[in-house]
Amino acid sequence: MPEKLETILKESVRLADIQYYMKKRVRLEGECLIIKNEKENKEYKITIKNKRVHLISFGKASQKMAEFALNLLGSRIIDGIVVKLKFAEKISEFPQNIKVIEANHPVPDSGSIEAAKSILNLISNASEDDLMLFLISGGGSAMVELPIDPITLEDAEKAFSLLIRSGATIHEINAVRKHISQIKGGKLAKKAYPAEVVSLIASDVPGNYIDVIASGPTAPDMSTYSDAYRILEQYEILDKIPKSVLEVIEKGLRGEIEETPKPLDKVFERAHNFLIAAPSDLAKEVSSYVSKIGYNSYVLTSILQGESGEVAKALSSIAIDTKKGNTSFALPTALILAGETNVKVKGSGKGGRAMELVAYFSREIAGIDGISIFAIDTDGMDGSTTSAGAFADCNTWRKIFKKYGLKAFDELRNNNSYELLDSLGYTIYTGPTGSNLNNLICILID
Repeated sequence: MPEKLETILKESVRLADIQYYMKKRVRLEGECLIIKNEKENKEYKITIKNKRVHLISFGKASQKMAEFALNLLGSRIIDGIVVKLKFAEKISEFPQNIKVIEANHPVPDSGSIEAAKSILNLISNASEDDLMLFLISGGGSAMVELPIDPITLEDAEKAFSLLIRSGATIHEINAVRKHISQIKGGKLAKKAYPAEVVSLIASDVPGNYIDVIASGPTAPDMSTYSDAYRILEQYEILDKIPKSVLEVIEKGLRGEIEETPKPLDKVFERAHNFLIAAPSDLAKEVSSYVSKIGYNSYVLTSILQGESGEVAKALSSIAIDTKKGNTSFALPTALILAGETNVKVKGSGKGGRAMELVAYFSREIAGIDGISIFAIDTDGMDGSTTSAGAFADCNTWRKIFKKYGLKAFDELRNNNSYELLDSLGYTIYTGPTGSNLNNLICILID
């Protein structure tokens, strides 16, 4: 990897640490939890005096978020549940009153069901004297799940897989997930009522929509059963989705199943949702660092979306034009982007959103010296691989083509970006980071 790109990558991983943002925005003053909203330049006070505080942490950043909360509140937390990502390193030793459950991602497993039932059991007898402190991060949709009857775990797994491979956006995927679940789309807040609910949320969603992150378990839901049905129809998976899933959605359409709780529902009078870390935060921090090491740094967007291959073509055209002096970006330039592209899986290859973007980008910049890129998933796992993402420069596609010949184009169409990049040492391995602030892209133009 080019030296400067590697330096920025290492700092980016450090800046993606979820506790870095929690320390900036959450503190304890006496018997009040102070939560800072920098966008509004406002601080919120949550009184915890005489409250029974219960901790519930789930998502890919669950361990680090729970560690921070326990260090901050100590014995004020009387019990809790931490849902840890299966196979991820155990980062912290939690006290005996905190139950740790392992669960899978990106599709639910038996651990996900256990986690959901344990959380429901914890909140089911809550009163006004209880404060449910939810720590929520991306990945929670799969890691905590209890499908609506008669949907089985196997049916939920199939539905999740079909949605992920369909090319649908995370907003669309989670609209469906909410309407086949007993806990998503504000339902945890409803089941916790009349307890006070405080959710500290780390975003992995473009636009930072609270009702979309981890499928919004404590937030009012803006989507409907009608939206869920339309999404299945739009992405041509109506005839592939398990019958039980379609049965539940159709019952919802007929009003036989209650809709997810909406903004005016009384339960949200006692539910407070706070965004404490987001991809935009990371992009700004990385851009600031890159400026200090000599680049003219620009955050292009923190809400990047679109199909990975098409986004790569657009970004490479900007990079090439900048190199030629045809844009207003001053050289040397660093372009920083955050967000989440998608891949409509048509082949049987192995890869992820970030790696597919880099593979296509490398093809477009082949032979043009002075342009390099890395793209990573900040949780350390891109797609179904153990790679966080990949990097490329002007020589990458040449090396790929030298090794694979015309087959390289077939491998791209087969969504096999991992094989193309990993076989030549272009993949990036960070291991699970214990964070999840979506994808980060850095393009250097010298």
